[in-house]
Amino acid sequence: MPDDILTPARPKIPVTPVVQDLKIEKQLKTFSVQSRNAALKLIARKPDPAAPPPIPERKISIEALRPQVKRFHGAKLLLAYFPGSLWRTPCADKFGYLTSKAIRDATKLPFDLATQTLLGKLGDFMADPSRGAGTDSNIPAGYTYFGQFVDHDITLDISSTLETPVDATTINNMRTPSLDLDSVYARGPALDAFLYAFPQSGPPTAVKMQLGSNKPSGNGGPGGAGGFGGMQVQRDFDLPRVVNPLDPALTTNTAIIGDPRNDENLIVSQFHHTMLKFHNQVVDGLVAIGFSGDIFVEAKKVVTHHYQWAVVHDYLARVCGNAAVTAALTNVTAAPNSAFAMPVEFAVAAYRFGHSMIRDVYWVNFVQIGASLGDVFSFARAPNLPVLSNWVVDFNAFFTTGFSVPVNNKAKKIDSVMAPGLDTLPGFTGLMAMLATRNLRRGLSLGLPSGQGVAQHYGIPAMSAAQIKQGLPAGEAALLDSNGGILLSKTPLWYYVLREAMVLNGGNQLGPVGGRIVAETFVRMLKRNPDSFLNVSGGFTPGLPSAVAGDFTVADLVNFAGVTVP
Repeated sequence: MPDDILTPARPKIPVTPVVQDLKIEKQLKTFSVQSRNAALKLIARKPDPAAPPPIPERKISIEALRPQVKRFHGAKLLLAYFPGSLWRTPCADKFGYLTSKAIRDATKLPFDLATQTLLGKLGDFMADPSRGAGTDSNIPAGYTYFGQFVDHDITLDISSTLETPVDATTINNMRTPSLDLDSVYARGPALDAFLYAFPQSGPPTAVKMQLGSNKPSGNGGPGGAGGFGGMQVQRDFDLPRVVNPLDPALTTNTAIIGDPRNDENLIVSQFHHTMLKFHNQVVDGLVAIGFSGDIFVEAKKVVTHHYQWAVVHDYLARVCGNAAVTAALTNVTAAPNSAFAMPVEFAVAAYRFGHSMIRDVYWVNFVQIGASLGDVFSFARAPNLPVLSNWVVDFNAFFTTGFSVPVNNKAKKIDSVMAPGLDTLPGFTGLMAMLATRNLRRGLSLGLPSGQGVAQHYGIPAMSAAQIKQGLPAGEAALLDSNGGILLSKTPLWYYVLREAMVLNGGNQLGPVGGRIVAETFVRMLKRNPDSFLNVSGGFTPGLPSAVAGDFTVADLVNFAGVTVP
């Protein structure tokens, strides 16, 4: 493969925050343009002197991608401009199973009317609004929506059914299971040029992501050291959208992004916007240091590796526990480009723990101090699009960024209770019960093993019936005891994972079965992806500015993207 960007050097970088450039108090952890550029200069790949010079056609080919030119035919581009899954790895576009057929057959619930009725009643108990919203966990609320963003990067099932038994191996996964940010970059600037902003001057490879504009409606977003008084009328804190300035009737405000699900609610939409700015900041830094290679390719690599690191060492460490993550990194083996099928034990059960972490009310910014879950969805829909400037999210209230805000939203504990606010979502009635029942029924139709079956698969002691019922309302406990206690001996995997988290870890992280499914699935995806940070020659150490040198968290990501300051 032709590549004029060769082996990276990734030294640890001691970063000294310089706050005066951002005009905020010294104790706030942020980083100057100078420190950003210094970090990028160190992590950027150095061209190999022995490598052949770039092909003359490259500049012409990049120019051909501009929307006003559109002469892609015959263009010569690096394969790195395209998702590796299109040209490098074997097919990984199916779902599959983690456990053996023998374990599934022995431990799954029967697909019959009696079981479907039981699961419907269990779903009703999980969605009983009288149980309230539950208590807060120690996990910042932003990770609920970061988890949703990550899910949209790795899975999309558009063909399974709840009505009949289905073999997971026949279902297509419409996302690449590689944590390659195809939900952001899609198929790259050559094939999906509408997502990109091509430079009008300077290096032709300094390709950025398109940004959108806000509808002016007052001050919003972060206030920084000035608090309420530091807020501004935000102008570029939205996704790019379909707008027809000549005929407003043809303006749909449809988000122009790699995965439309990332415009489902205000918080995940604003996080996708953050990822666009993250890429653009890296591009600016590479241009500033005079990087001589292909800037887009290098920027995408820097962004993706730091994102992957944050998924493993920040997000998974929080929801699975450090021990589970360390064990997965040590024990999971998966050769680069090895075959892979997304396990439904992960996608349909264990990774759906986030549904229980949703809050009913969020502190969005200094203006929107008590936004309901319904608001969070309504303000990513017409007539509130483009995103209103006074609804721009202050991510300092969703992650531990070092900036002081009056409220730090915490996710609800991982348990078997759905957020009552789900029933307030636009256009839905009874969504809580619908969501819980559909999750349970989907596991049934796909023939998932029980929680006890996966515990057997891993050699982990299963929870007892008494543990599963611990702390439950009398009616729900009685339902679990009914029909010979079948739901206690063959507990639906999703429900088991949620109960395990609450009973064994107080709802602050997944239990041993759920944590292992989630941690190992992510690590396997990354180890089999030849372009992941786990396969960087010589190892990878984050080099972008961070609160702790050599580490990189989601909080560091939003700080670097520039969305936590006015």
